[in-house]
Amino acid sequence: MIRRVPIRRASARGRHRDGLAAAAVPHYAWDHEARAEAALLQITWPGWAVLYGTGSRLFHAIATWPTPEPLLLCDRTVEGLKTQMREAEMTAITRRWAFTGTDRP
Repeated sequence: MIRRVPIRRASARGRHRDGLAAAAVPHYAWDHEARAEAALLQITWPGWAVLYGTGSRLFHAIATWPTPEPLLLCDRTVEGLKTQMREAEMTAITRRWAFTGTDRP
């Protein structure tokens, strides 16, 4: 079997050439402020996992308390997410109260 070895050109471009050390690639952390706001919101709202998506540019809140179905909320702002979280908690409380109310026979 005859193998052909590719011819290497002297003017090969790129960061990783034979015989040279690999170039350091900088690490970027995107949206520092938004990620910090999401972390603070997760600390102040127990029962919720709060994340910030750097690709979607959305704040996400996932309920960590028992719900009949998974509860995921998304909003572009922290204030909007807080409003949705408050509404979801109130809805869950009223539903729970309706099922466990004492006025049922």
